[in-house]
Amino acid sequence: MTEREVQHDPQVLEGEDESPRQPAPPLDPYTPEPGPGPGEQRAFRVMRLAFIAIAIVVAVIVYAAIR
Repeated sequence: MTEREVQHDPQVLEGEDESPRQPAPPLDPYTPEPGPGPGEQRAFRVMRLAFIAIAIVVAVIVYAAIR
């Protein structure tokens, strides 16, 4: 294992507060997508239909248990 220097001289910003801070990176590493893609939209539509089917099955089971 070889040793390597990660950060030689950190840049510190001074402001009105007491604690020193490092500057923000120039680009945000996480940029969210503007909206769901076509495949995701279809998956959520199918999931709603599956929820309706599951609700009907649960209603039948509850009706059978009560009767």
